[in-house]
Amino acid sequence: QQQQQQEAVVTHSKGMGEYVMRIHGVWYDMAGYKHPGGPVMLSLGGGRDATALFEAHHPFTARSRLEAILSKHRIPEDVAATLRPMDENDSGDSFVWPEQETKDGSSLHETAPITDFARELCQKVGEYFRSEAERRGVPLLQASKATPLRWLELTIMTALFLATLPATFRGEYWALVAMPLTYWIWGVNVMHDASHFGLSRDWRINAGAAYIGWYFCSPLEWYHQHVIGHHAYPNIPFKDPDLYHNGRMERHTATLRWRPAHAHQSRTWLPIWVIGTFAMSFVKPLQMMVSGYYNRCVMMIRMSKTRFAIHVAGRLFTFFMLYCLPFLLFDTVTAVLFAVVPVSIVSVCFMAASQVNHLTPPNIDVSSDDYYKHQVLTSHTFSANSRIAFWLTGGLNMQTEHHLFPAVNHCHLAALQPIVKSICQKYNVPYHESTSFAQAFGKYIQHLKELGFKPKSQ
Repeated sequence: QQQQQQEAVVTHSKGMGEYVMRIHGVWYDMAGYKHPGGPVMLSLGGGRDATALFEAHHPFTARSRLEAILSKHRIPEDVAATLRPMDENDSGDSFVWPEQETKDGSSLHETAPITDFARELCQKVGEYFRSEAERRGVPLLQASKATPLRWLELTIMTALFLATLPATFRGEYWALVAMPLTYWIWGVNVMHDASHFGLSRDWRINAGAAYIGWYFCSPLEWYHQHVIGHHAYPNIPFKDPDLYHNGRMERHTATLRWRPAHAHQSRTWLPIWVIGTFAMSFVKPLQMMVSGYYNRCVMMIRMSKTRFAIHVAGRLFTFFMLYCLPFLLFDTVTAVLFAVVPVSIVSVCFMAASQVNHLTPPNIDVSSDDYYKHQVLTSHTFSANSRIAFWLTGGLNMQTEHHLFPAVNHCHLAALQPIVKSICQKYNVPYHESTSFAQAFGKYIQHLKELGFKPKSQ
């Protein structure tokens, strides 16, 4: 077994062993383990310090079970001593974990190495899902995914989008608005949960559903940007790639050098919102493939030449379908409209649903070495009591609860909010919230104004 692990590590150093990862300072080779989240989930931690990812996705699983699984895949000390993360800056020191697990298997802990605040949070939310599991007669994991009612909602959203396609392919102008709006509602409600493994217990459904975000971005880039980078390290400089989108025009952290264009960012946000998802879908993938990093923060996973070629082909096919096919079907004016208007509408919807969630004055340039507390401090919930806001944002309006429990389907987050707010109040952890989108947007503009001023140090 040791020889097999050594061979796997050597293979990984050549870029082929994608399941070797570090968790709480210990290296594991998870090759051969059939993870419920499938190979996609395991690949996200390959070659990295996966501690934050690991803790974020296992809040309700018995610790003894997790450690028993890990112990079977632990890499021998002499081999582990030679290993380093793909990125030398991936130190894993952004958060402090109060109690390290026993790694020799002689004594298996029953709880995660987290603070009292985090432990009570996970316990209370876990109790909610155990109650739901008992009420519905389903396993605990399934209870945290999409409910039958949620699947009905998604089915209706799918039908509404599909109903607009005939008119879209006929070039009818009403579809210029109807198609992207119904697509956005369908896409954000399905794709986002799927990319967090929160749509279904079946990893194949999650992996497949992640591909319906063709107007948003490629799943590969989304996993790098959103799951590996942003969710594990929200608003942490040089860790969260979302802080560095379009840095020449926008400044979202004091750690980014001020440029003259930043002085106008509170007035120039709309053009950026219009082109946002086009850049995410095609500009960012190209940058990542050339540099090997997403926004200089998240190192690209190592892929075989075949997998890389498939990815490139997928990007080219998507570009053709969205921006070239209209010119084969319609006259020039209609083709331009169908190539530009839908993606612009989707982009504005995406930016409206996402930018106010972390980019407000209280959320920026703050931190905590407590992973769970940090998620609360850097997140912002809005319109929590509005079902319409929930549908229009895919549940992104419940951002604080989502960041605490990313693998939980968004349909449960409204029920979790009272639990989260109560525990935050008990432990004096600020909970950031707006009662409406207008209020949240006002905070976003204020953030742009504050970061738009030239620092005295420059």
